[in-house]
Amino acid sequence: MKRYPALIVLLLNGLLPLAFAHDDPPTGPPPSPMVDRLLDDPLTGDAERERLRVFHGRWDGFEPSSPDTAALLALLQHRLDDPALRSEGVDPLVRAEAALRIGRPSESLELLEDDASARASLIRARAFEALGDLQQAASALMPVRERLSVETIEDAAELTAAAEALVMLARLEGRPAQDYQMALGLLTKAHQELDPLYWPAMVAEADLLTSKDNRPEAAEALVEALRLNPHSGDAWYRLGVMASRGFDFDRAEAAAAQLRKIDEANVLADLLDARTRLVQRDAAGAREAARVVLAKYPTHREALALAVAAAALAYDDDALADAIARFDGVAPGNPMAHRIAGEYLALAKQYGASETMLREAVARAPNDSAARIELGLLLLQAGRNEEGQAELNRAARLDPFHRRVTNSLALMESLLEYETIETDHFIVRYRPGIDEVLARDMPGELGRIHDEISAVFEHEPTTKTQIDLLPDEKSFGVRITGMPDIWTIAAATGPVIALTPPREGAGQRGVFDWANVIRHEYVHTVNLDQTGNRVPHWFTEGAAVSQELTGRSFDNASLLAWALHEDKLFDYEDINWGFIRPQAEYERPLAYAQADWMLEFIAFKHGHRAIVEMLAMYREGVPDVEVIERVTGEPPDAFMADFRGWAAQQVDRWGLGPDQVEERAELKALAEQALASDDAEAAERAVLRYAKAVPVDPWPHRALAKLALEQGRGAEALASMEYLAQIEQADGRWAYRVATVHRAAGQPDAARHALRRGMHREPYNATYRELAATLALQTGDVDEALRQLESIAILEPDRATHQVRLAAIYAKLGQTEASHAAALRARELDPDAPVDRFLNAR
Repeated sequence: MKRYPALIVLLLNGLLPLAFAHDDPPTGPPPSPMVDRLLDDPLTGDAERERLRVFHGRWDGFEPSSPDTAALLALLQHRLDDPALRSEGVDPLVRAEAALRIGRPSESLELLEDDASARASLIRARAFEALGDLQQAASALMPVRERLSVETIEDAAELTAAAEALVMLARLEGRPAQDYQMALGLLTKAHQELDPLYWPAMVAEADLLTSKDNRPEAAEALVEALRLNPHSGDAWYRLGVMASRGFDFDRAEAAAAQLRKIDEANVLADLLDARTRLVQRDAAGAREAARVVLAKYPTHREALALAVAAAALAYDDDALADAIARFDGVAPGNPMAHRIAGEYLALAKQYGASETMLREAVARAPNDSAARIELGLLLLQAGRNEEGQAELNRAARLDPFHRRVTNSLALMESLLEYETIETDHFIVRYRPGIDEVLARDMPGELGRIHDEISAVFEHEPTTKTQIDLLPDEKSFGVRITGMPDIWTIAAATGPVIALTPPREGAGQRGVFDWANVIRHEYVHTVNLDQTGNRVPHWFTEGAAVSQELTGRSFDNASLLAWALHEDKLFDYEDINWGFIRPQAEYERPLAYAQADWMLEFIAFKHGHRAIVEMLAMYREGVPDVEVIERVTGEPPDAFMADFRGWAAQQVDRWGLGPDQVEERAELKALAEQALASDDAEAAERAVLRYAKAVPVDPWPHRALAKLALEQGRGAEALASMEYLAQIEQADGRWAYRVATVHRAAGQPDAARHALRRGMHREPYNATYRELAATLALQTGDVDEALRQLESIAILEPDRATHQVRLAAIYAKLGQTEASHAAALRARELDPDAPVDRFLNAR
């Protein structure tokens, strides 16, 4: 369905148009030469040329010569209080549109009382909806649908309005999907056949595509509209909202700047500012931006709705009640305020408050799928799968083309076939098959994780945490966002943790330490529950990193040292956006590493108890800046200055200071030269000198382990191998080697502990599980040996040997039926399998 130039760039949440050129300040896409040719055509009359200049945003050096042109210019520039829009002789459609935009729907109805056009019907319907009269809104649109059934409309403006009317009527009535397809076809005809320069049809198409969550093509349509009218406030506003929802605040601000270039007091810019502040959880900023609009237009519906959202995000119940009352005073029964507030609350993970808002929006407009979709997706993220699925099923009947809905429902259907393992604090779901081996490993490890994390933060989640082990990265993406594309391997939405399997193959993210990842994500679950989902992003990410068992990596230590000395560390107020909207490749890993470092500094200077106290303040709704001042006694700038001083000392201890570069390089070069010689003792001494100078670098440990192993002295390399086993997340080979050394030394318990770390990285490795089963039998843990053998049989179902061993261990445990079944499977795989005694035991 792509019909527009591919002026797009890959961003965090998908495709967003490159509507901003790379100059400073940003400008729009290059204008269409077709418009210039039309304006320069000598056959174009003066009056028509003037109208076209206004319509296509060619306003430089322009002064309108007629009241109609002046009014149209004021409308397109969003100067809605311009006297030209009050002139009696001006086109009533233009005046009615302006009245509707500033929140005077009754005035719009009076102006269009006798107009039966599709454009007038659409404005009337929107006016009735603004007044909260949804039944009258639908009635106003019915003649348009009837007209489309008997008449072919050949005017682009009328056809665009008719298509929009059809979409709105379908939304009000909850009609089936054919209206969407028909409307899309009408809009395509309007801007491809009737008038390729009629940019409002492209804006309308973008709205329709956005409503189906098809944002890439919606963005392309808006870019094309801007090529035909570089000053289209409607297009810039929609692009800005899209950018803000994708956490691309630079482009959102650039769009607001474009709107203010159209008119310095453009209320669309203020509305965009309010929406951007809401995404940033800046309730005060959002409230102020909405106030600016309401000071000019007290009944502006969208501004009133955004004021409701701002009050909700400020956790101010009195202000929220007042804001809702003010909205309902002008639009009783209109769902807009509750839907918008619910959407932004959901984005902030305020699930309870969001659900309340969205359910009210659904109650006010039960046929409108938008609030239902948000509600269903919210419930899925909150772990209330059956309720969420029910809402999405209802939404799908109203809107079967919405991409996140169809994706999520398909995944929910597949989840019905998943198996479940339940413990005291967790519910693990997995697809039957190979992932069962990992799911069976989880309960014991999850219990340890819960005990340790809840003790550190002095809080236990109020509900069981649901862990969804998804079979591939696409399923994982849909579980988290409703879309198949996502960059990470695991995510916590509060009471739900979703995880991709740590294995290689098509559609997989590769090997990683699943227990360490779950540990990280469970910190988020605990912190979110502990603070009512009010914990700042930097804090919970820093807390999560601090609880990882691998310690600070050399790469992160090096990154922090570089950022400190190159003055690239984030300021306190900016670090949150390093996670969400990084501007350079290094910024996201730096945000994680720096957040952990900052919490380490707070605990070092004020004690671990300060961390718990900060979480308590976040729950109370205390702003982040005030929290840091209360805990440290310093404003953010002073806190960061102290932090940087402490950080410099840390970097020097790591051996990564700027004045240590030459020593570092020399010592490593000497160590490498010694390793290349035949003198093992000299090599070991040289490597140890480098290790003492740069204690955070794992290279010496690798060198020492390799040196010892080459000489058959594995036990002497044990300390280095254990260190490598702790920090290495990409495979389990070091943990496996440690286990074999301990086993050879007659220490099976130590070997089991080490091997468990290896299986955290490679749970699908049958060789590791073979050793685990052997060690379990050596220590008398028959149940663990059985679990490992059952897992091996799942991993390698075609090997009769595994079934023979299962038959033997089942027999040892007195499980005669299970032993017989395993023996039968062994005999099926290998007619010579030695299982007669198990087959005859019944």
